[in-house]
Amino acid sequence: MGGVALVLLLGVVLGVSALFSGGSDNASAPATTLAEESTTTVPLPTTTTLAYPRHNDLSQPPVFAVRTPPVRAVSDAAPLTVWVVGDSTAQALGQLLENDVKDMPSVKARTIYKNSSGLTRKDFYDWPAALPGILAEGAPDAVVLSMGDNDAQALQPQGATNYVDVGTPEWIAEYTRRLTAFVGQLTAAGSRVYLVGQPVMRDGTFDARIAVVDSAYRAVAAAEPDVTYIDSKALLSGDDGGYTDRLPGAGGAMVQVRNSDGIHLSLEGARWLSRIVARQVTADYGLQAP
Repeated sequence: MGGVALVLLLGVVLGVSALFSGGSDNASAPATTLAEESTTTVPLPTTTTLAYPRHNDLSQPPVFAVRTPPVRAVSDAAPLTVWVVGDSTAQALGQLLENDVKDMPSVKARTIYKNSSGLTRKDFYDWPAALPGILAEGAPDAVVLSMGDNDAQALQPQGATNYVDVGTPEWIAEYTRRLTAFVGQLTAAGSRVYLVGQPVMRDGTFDARIAVVDSAYRAVAAAEPDVTYIDSKALLSGDDGGYTDRLPGAGGAMVQVRNSDGIHLSLEGARWLSRIVARQVTADYGLQAP
């Protein structure tokens, strides 16, 4: 899977949030497509460039067709297990997703997160090393992976003594290798993986760096049938595809969806994203989340 993902990612790049935090929680440095939707909706864009139509009206969340047959049959006795895993953005997303499915006895959700973590700084927190212990009780059916806003920083390639910066061929190769391997740990354990992409950032320089990280997520999902990419840009950008603090809600009222730092989601922004992720995951297993 790594070779395919790297080729896809190099073509993209070389051709071109904590909910309760006031700023970026970075530690300093030394796809499949979305499930087929019903005929009354338009598929979310999963290409590496923004596309129309967008799904940014909070009063009209996408409706996904229930997969037939489902990935597996679920019931109250054999519930669908969903883990939301990642950095502080996973905390917000996971806790709200848990709330979304709380009245569905055939779904059990759990949130596992580590603030300021990611895949670039294994000296701070090593997700691949921690994962076997996390999975010791048994792998879930689905893992929603939400991280990446801490990863747009220099990293040390495997076997190297120096650090390389975001966007260089060495950085792209190493980050793609790490993401591919981590996702591979999850799929090898029997979990489907849903990679949550990053929304547009207000600061243009930071957004360009995040776009490199996000391209790795898109490439890895495109190379693996058991991995789905969730396009946060399509869900949280303005109609022009750019950054926006607010999106239209019920009655056309504008709703704040981003925090004041221009990086993280507000409570309502995270609530919007969690609702769609819940719908996406449950549809794959023959269910319909609210």
